[in-house]
Amino acid sequence: MNMGPLQNGQTAVVIGGGPGGTSCAIALRQLARQHNRDINVILFDGKATVGETHYNQCVGVLAPPIDQVLNDIGVPFPHQLVQREIQAYILHGERRQLRLTEQGEVGYAMRRVQFDAYMLQQAREHGVDIRPSRITDLEFLPDRVNVYAEGSNCVAAVVFGAFGLDPGTTTLLAQVTGYRPPRFLTSLVTKIHPPDGVLANFGNNIHAFLPRSPHIEFGAITPKGNHFTVNLAGSTVDSRDMEDFLSYPPLQRVLY
Repeated sequence: MNMGPLQNGQTAVVIGGGPGGTSCAIALRQLARQHNRDINVILFDGKATVGETHYNQCVGVLAPPIDQVLNDIGVPFPHQLVQREIQAYILHGERRQLRLTEQGEVGYAMRRVQFDAYMLQQAREHGVDIRPSRITDLEFLPDRVNVYAEGSNCVAAVVFGAFGLDPGTTTLLAQVTGYRPPRFLTSLVTKIHPPDGVLANFGNNIHAFLPRSPHIEFGAITPKGNHFTVNLAGSTVDSRDMEDFLSYPPLQRVLY
């Protein structure tokens, strides 16, 4: 396979329609225009038409400098989607607290599904071909990659993987390439709708905790528009660990 620059009429395929995949696809289109090349960019994602009915296991916080990152690829930052500006992270140990902040920089809390939908629309406006199909097979040949999807196949010169830890795609890629999924933590996410007044007095900070538990690496609580998002990460966390964390005294003191 020719590993040189993409030429006019060739196709680049991006697998995954989250922020990483859409940003990659938009950047490819931008670079192609800058080099006066007509490159087809196809993005495959099985959830591309689900919209806000899909729930992502994601807290939904964009860290700085996200507005500059989007500006670099020609995408306006969607301030209309922001539910809260995050000013600082507060790390809670067993005895002490540590406030982490960066002068003049803020994060943005929003609904992940809304941001995903916004980025997919931006990709369409930049000329990306969005195909709401899951990849079923990849065939790497000397001169091309045959991409097989649910009802939509194509031939590509290069394939970009932006699928995170999706088990189906990671397994497929490991079967046909030398790719191996990295080690990772399991994460659980839930929502809390607090009594009136609690959110207003909570402040614009994310509180992170390091409980003494063999199952929990860390837990955190993030203020959103009308609720708190609570996430928990560890090697084998389950619903019982989440229940224990929600009754964790340091967390209760921060909440109430």
